[in-house]
Amino acid sequence: MKKIYFLVVLLSNIQLWAQCDISPVNSDSWSILYTDSEWSADYLGEFAIDGDPTTIWHTGSGVPYPHEIQVDLGAEHPVSGIGILPRQNPTNAKVKAHEIFLSSDGVNWLVQGGGVFNYSDENDISLKQSTFHAIEARYIKVIGLSGYADDYMGIAELEVYQDLVCSPTGQNNQLITFDEILDKGTEDDPFEVIASSNYGLELSFEIVSGPASINDNTITLTGDPGIVEVRALQAGNDEYYPSENTINFEVIDLSLYYPEVTTTFIDDFPLEMPSLMAYPIYIKSSIIVSDDLINIQQVDLQIGDDTFTAEEQDGFYYYLWTPNSFGNHTIDIKAIASNGNEAVISRSIDVTDSYTTQTVGTLEDVVIEFGGDNSRWYYGTYNLPQFVGAYNNLNAFLDVECPNIGGGCDDWDRWAHIDIKAPDGNWVQLIRYITPYGVGCDHELDVTDYSSLLQGQVEFRVFIDTWGTGGWQLTLDIDYTEGTPDFPYSSVTEAWDGSYSFGNPANLQPVETYQAGLIDEVEASFLRLSNTGHGWGSNNSGNAAEFFNAYHFIDVDGEQTFIQHLWNDCNPNPDNCTGQQGTWQYNRAGWCPGAIAPPNIYDLTPYIGSSVNLDYRFHPTYQDYCHPNNPDCESGVTCSDCNDGYNPVYYVDGQIINYSSQPIVYGNYLGVNSNNELIFNVSIYPNPSNGFFNIFTDSFDGNTRVTVHSIDGSLIKSYYFNSSSELSNTKFDMSNLSSGIYFINIDNKKGTGTKKIIIE
Repeated sequence: MKKIYFLVVLLSNIQLWAQCDISPVNSDSWSILYTDSEWSADYLGEFAIDGDPTTIWHTGSGVPYPHEIQVDLGAEHPVSGIGILPRQNPTNAKVKAHEIFLSSDGVNWLVQGGGVFNYSDENDISLKQSTFHAIEARYIKVIGLSGYADDYMGIAELEVYQDLVCSPTGQNNQLITFDEILDKGTEDDPFEVIASSNYGLELSFEIVSGPASINDNTITLTGDPGIVEVRALQAGNDEYYPSENTINFEVIDLSLYYPEVTTTFIDDFPLEMPSLMAYPIYIKSSIIVSDDLINIQQVDLQIGDDTFTAEEQDGFYYYLWTPNSFGNHTIDIKAIASNGNEAVISRSIDVTDSYTTQTVGTLEDVVIEFGGDNSRWYYGTYNLPQFVGAYNNLNAFLDVECPNIGGGCDDWDRWAHIDIKAPDGNWVQLIRYITPYGVGCDHELDVTDYSSLLQGQVEFRVFIDTWGTGGWQLTLDIDYTEGTPDFPYSSVTEAWDGSYSFGNPANLQPVETYQAGLIDEVEASFLRLSNTGHGWGSNNSGNAAEFFNAYHFIDVDGEQTFIQHLWNDCNPNPDNCTGQQGTWQYNRAGWCPGAIAPPNIYDLTPYIGSSVNLDYRFHPTYQDYCHPNNPDCESGVTCSDCNDGYNPVYYVDGQIINYSSQPIVYGNYLGVNSNNELIFNVSIYPNPSNGFFNIFTDSFDGNTRVTVHSIDGSLIKSYYFNSSSELSNTKFDMSNLSSGIYFINIDNKKGTGTKKIIIE
């Protein structure tokens, strides 16, 4: 169990406290002296003391912790604590660690209380209290030191308590704080507990409960598991009230925890190779226990009479195995944890030099339908051939059909992609696709560049940006063509994966510089670059990005090296997808409706053995003048609506493809891969809405796109944010929309999330 670190001031005499009587101070004469920030006129500090839990004080956009609110109580009271009612709907913006200051003049402040507000779960919206010995004061200051996953702080109601029985004595309260105690194993050595009073007075300690003893400040565990509660006490003196505080930690029997181990290496397919060659076996191993008390010490492979230790990489292990003979081999893969426990999986592998062209199925009649079992996303695991030097070409055949559901095929051209999971858990794009207008079609793509990942047990995922006007049925087969490749080994590493605004006056070149370190073992290297432009209309300069004929540039170490002409001829359809409705025949930026978006390939071979910086520069002379970030834009004058929001955007996916005659393995040679597998939780308040609302989601950092869609999936407006706090502090105005159902979508290079909203 993961503990919560307590920092709570408690009264030291429970019997005395039971004889006291705290009650709320009447708030009729209160006023707000100060708040560090306010979101808007709808979230002022005064709403924290108005007696209405449906109104809140909410801190401003982009303002991090600490947060502060000061209140004038109108007269002096024997103040003995506060209560905070958190935001009721949505249930975010909760304050965690806090301090309470009191003053008689609003100028000179002393801290009198503080601690951590603990919530049972994210939906807990109950009143939280923090109390202390009574102090005569008129002014109160509450400082929020930290929150739960949010940078912002909200208070629905602030209560202040007074003690009319136990009158102030002239003493001040002291705060006792602990250094964090991590969870322990039953056999851990004695350790010191560290705590202090804010006035530097000497503390004593005792064990309240649990399997431990204490001598001075040294804790010794008994060897049994359980929760230990430690109390720190300070007796007080003429100046300061006595005080105490407690902290909990868990003692865990680590012998009960075992590692998990998996591998993409399977015995469903033989290992095919023309001669005995090295083959990378990819392994993942983990053990989950509080505070990382146990780790994976090593992963071994037992092959015959020999034992080998796998190499550890970022998020996975690998071992380059060269079989000593053709025929059957038993391989035991053992993960060893630091507590001595082990986990073993076995594979019985046939190594053969006999192989032939074959077709292997993956997706089969997978239906993707908004709101269905596979609502925009599908995940599945499939077994594929395992080989080195056996196949010289891999071709993917994608069959897109109209499903037997209400609406049949979606009527619109939807952005879609098919990804495969790499050994470290990163999702790598295999196919970028745009669906046809309302018909089914067949497609083919050379995926030889992904040979190293299309082996063994592979996880696939599919995304189609569909919104409820029908759906799609997908089947994906892969042809493995027998033949000797130019290079038996290859690898794939992501350079870029995300959405980027095009022509944003505030950031005309948003794509990050990528440092590519091309190792000496590589003999051929290529940048495989997919980009499709989206967004169009009279408010987008040049009808960008979907219908803007653009020239982009790839710079190597600051020198323009490659030119990308992002413009595809759509009539005739490049995939021979006929019978479509809509505007399929118009040329587009990097794609056509009813076709796989073909990547551009750029040769990086001359740079092997060096480290270079890659820059992807968008059309340098383009700017979207009808844009909220254009200071010269004036709605109704320079364009119809500077805040239209349907601004140009590019979906970019860049990968480095390496080939070699020597063994090379998947690894992070070229930079930091993105983890784009998250599904964000999205909440909207209020919902239903009159058109004004706020959006809240999991904490994120980095360029994130928020889009508003109609029920047929049409994009209405786009926004860009750099943090979850910036998003949550933005009040959206969709009051110009007709009443009905709409969808909010959030996506960045870490994940995506969707939520329905009703506009009344």
